[in-house]
Amino acid sequence: MHQPILLFTILIILNGCGIGSKDNTEPPAQLVKLIPTLTVKTLWTAYAGGGTDKAHLKLSPAFHNGQLFTTSPKGIVRAFYFNDGKAFWEQKTEVPLSSSPGVGEGLVIVGSQKGDVIALSETDGIEQWRVKVSSEVLAKPRLSQGVVVIRTIDGKLFGLDSQTGGRLWVYERNRIPLLSLRGVSSPVVKHDLIIAGFDNGKIALLELHTGKVLWEVPIAVPRGRSQLERMVDIDADPLLIDDTIYVTSYQGQTVAIDLSLGKLLWNKKLSAYAGLGADFDYLYVSDTQSHIWAIDRYEGKDWWKQDKLQARNVTAPVSIGNYVVVGDIEGYLHWMRREDGQFVARTRISNASITVPPLVVDDILVVYNSLGEMVALRPE
Repeated sequence: MHQPILLFTILIILNGCGIGSKDNTEPPAQLVKLIPTLTVKTLWTAYAGGGTDKAHLKLSPAFHNGQLFTTSPKGIVRAFYFNDGKAFWEQKTEVPLSSSPGVGEGLVIVGSQKGDVIALSETDGIEQWRVKVSSEVLAKPRLSQGVVVIRTIDGKLFGLDSQTGGRLWVYERNRIPLLSLRGVSSPVVKHDLIIAGFDNGKIALLELHTGKVLWEVPIAVPRGRSQLERMVDIDADPLLIDDTIYVTSYQGQTVAIDLSLGKLLWNKKLSAYAGLGADFDYLYVSDTQSHIWAIDRYEGKDWWKQDKLQARNVTAPVSIGNYVVVGDIEGYLHWMRREDGQFVARTRISNASITVPPLVVDDILVVYNSLGEMVALRPE
């Protein structure tokens, strides 16, 4: 199967590097001068067990029951106490892991580059079961009502029994685009429903226990002559707030959809793949140029745009208190006021890139960088 090679090739193209040619990547914008009006305190630091740069992975920690769980490409899964960042168990899976951990129902579920799905005990990390699926698992596994939902890089969704790993159902797209971004959207589960985005620019609602499709909506339609021009991946995870789904696509648009009907509530031509964030008023989007947008959640109208981070490969924005935060390729965190997008602070964890959005737990921000370093911060 040639798709993994094509996926890797397109990653190189999108990074602006021609094979065997001079690097013509746009340099990151120079940082603007800043007089900080916000103090950010470091609470603790920890190490997750291996970097992600060489594997082109976007691994992020998971929070559950006062604990943090991490994975590394070296096959290590670790559990940490959230209050002080100290590790209390470690498990070596002996396979190269490629997904963030999914946690719930007493289990930690991880996926590998070779299609392994492994369930560990949340309490002590002891392996409970291990099964194979069709291809690499990049998306974060989800658990609900005894079902583990796995999204593979070849466009399939698997429903597995959470106690045994036995296969309950498989959903497969009929056609997979020839070219695709390196990455996939992680499904979202609410009660007995699954929301999943695909590389063909469509988002679908499925039944959790059967995999039956309830509706499917195109977010972007492939256009252009070349395969590169026709790429419309949904790489960002869908965002579900109450009964509204927010989703964005590469070379497409950002939309709000009614969960029960699959009805489009509003749409805006805004291409993104880094991801979405939100608070009670606004939807925050990092577009393909690393511009940050604040959009009215209910009507889709622009509120503000911050364009001073051009080409800094910023993460999806996250909301914490009165601030919006993104990480960038040089290891900086940029703190902005939620009401107008103006910078109030800038912190640097190290010179390693931050490729996944920080994790927010109450008033604490947890940052995870490409060296596997994890840092907890609190705005003062």
